[in-house]
Amino acid sequence: MFRKGLSIVLLLCSLFSGQLMANANGHEFYQVENADHWMRHNADSDDIRARFRDAADELREDHHTIKERKPEVIHL
Repeated sequence: MFRKGLSIVLLLCSLFSGQLMANANGHEFYQVENADHWMRHNADSDDIRARFRDAADELREDHHTIKERKPEVIHL
């Protein structure tokens, strides 16, 4: 009985600890300074994402061309 009660108390404490920390300024939130800053950040992210997509496409094409050049192996 004691063990079950202790388990319930620990479970309830763990469930509500995140909410208590959020109300007690335990978490740090970073405010976006203004819309211009937000737009520049998104533009930089989109540019980086596009570059990585292009690099992945080139790598995929190179992989397929190398795979096509390999001779076919026949298992007997």
